[in-house]
Amino acid sequence: MFWGIFTYVCFGHLYTPLPKTEHMKSLTLIFLLLFIDAFPGTTINDKDLKVTSYNKKKQHQKAPKKVFIRSFKGLFEVFEEASARTSGSKNDRANRTTFTSGTYTKMGVQISGVDVDDFQKIIDEAYQSFLNQLTSEGFEILSVDEAEKIDYFQGWTRVSGGASSDDQATGFVMITPKGFDYLVKGIAKSGREKGTFLDMAPKISKELGDVYVADVNFIFPFVDLDADASMWTNSSSVKANIGYRIEPIINTSDANQQTSLTGFVKGFGSMGASETINSQVRFISGNDIGNNPFFDAKVELKKAVYFEDVFKDKKIKEVTQAQSDMFSKTGYSTLVMVSGEQKTVASHFAECDQQKYVSAASGAIRDMMDTGISNFVSMTQD
Repeated sequence: MFWGIFTYVCFGHLYTPLPKTEHMKSLTLIFLLLFIDAFPGTTINDKDLKVTSYNKKKQHQKAPKKVFIRSFKGLFEVFEEASARTSGSKNDRANRTTFTSGTYTKMGVQISGVDVDDFQKIIDEAYQSFLNQLTSEGFEILSVDEAEKIDYFQGWTRVSGGASSDDQATGFVMITPKGFDYLVKGIAKSGREKGTFLDMAPKISKELGDVYVADVNFIFPFVDLDADASMWTNSSSVKANIGYRIEPIINTSDANQQTSLTGFVKGFGSMGASETINSQVRFISGNDIGNNPFFDAKVELKKAVYFEDVFKDKKIKEVTQAQSDMFSKTGYSTLVMVSGEQKTVASHFAECDQQKYVSAASGAIRDMMDTGISNFVSMTQD
C-alpha cells in the first residue's frame, strides 16, 4: 500500500491523504499558525513612538560612560470603580402622589487571570535585559550607593525594589525590579512615595559629574469606566470598556481622579513631576539653563497602544432603574420609605488569558527599550 493511492471517507467527506512532503508542510503551517495565535503580535510600530535626540554642545563627549538608573518600574491596573446616582422625586396630583426613588449604581471591575507574580516576572526580566544591553555597549551602571552621597540626595529615603505597592496610583500595582534600590524624597503615611514638583534629573546628573540619568517606566491599564445618570429615564448606569493597553501618561494624584480611576487627563497643567508618570525610556545628561539637560535621548508613546484578544469580555454594563409607587391621598401626611433605593455592584471580574497578557506587556516593553537604547547609544557615538 502506497501513501496517497487510496481515498478514504472521513466524517462523511472524501479525504485523500497528501504525499508525505506535502503532509509535513501542512503540519508545519498548522503549528506555525497555532504558535502565532498563542503569542499575538505585540510590536509597537515606529509610528506609535516619539523619539527625542537632543545633544547640545556635544554633551556626549563630556559625559562619562556611566548610567545612573533613577527609576525603573511598571504600573499594572488591577481594579477600577465608578458610580452614578439620580435623586428621588415626589409628584403631587389631584388624587394621588407619586414617589420615584433615587438610584445609585456602583461598579468595581477587578482583573482576573494574572497576579503580582506575573507582573514581577515581566519587570524583572525587562530590567535584566536593560542592564545587559547597556553593559554590552560598554556602559558602567552607577550604583545607588554612590548616587546617595551627593548633596542633592541628603535626607532622602532609600527603597528596596521587588516589593509591589498599591499605594502609588489608585487601582494600580507598582512593580520595581528585585535587586534594584532607588531613592525617594520621603514616604507619606498613606504609603505613597514623595517626589519633587519639578523633574530634577539635570541637577542630579550635574552633581554626579554629568553621568547619564535613566528613567524607565511603563503603564498598563485594562479598563475604562463610563458612569451616566439620567433624570429623563430615571436611571443610572456604569459601563466598563475593557481595553488592555500601554498608556503614554498617568496622573497619580488623588485630587485629579475623575468619575473613573483612569479619567486622569484633567489637571495636568497644575501637576508636579511626582504626580505624573510617563511610559518612557529616557537618558539625560548635564544641567543647562532652566533645569534643562544638555543631552536628552527619549522614547515615549504618541498615543495608547491597545492589545487585542487578551480579555474574554469587551464590555460590562450595570443599570439601576428607578422604582415608582403611587399612594392615594389622605387627610394626613404619610412618610413613605421606598425599598431598593440603592444598588451597589463592586465585584465584576475581567478575565484575561495569562499567557497573552504577559506576552503583550513584555513585547511592548521590549520594543520601547530596544528603540530607546538604540537611540541613546547612537547619540553617544562620535
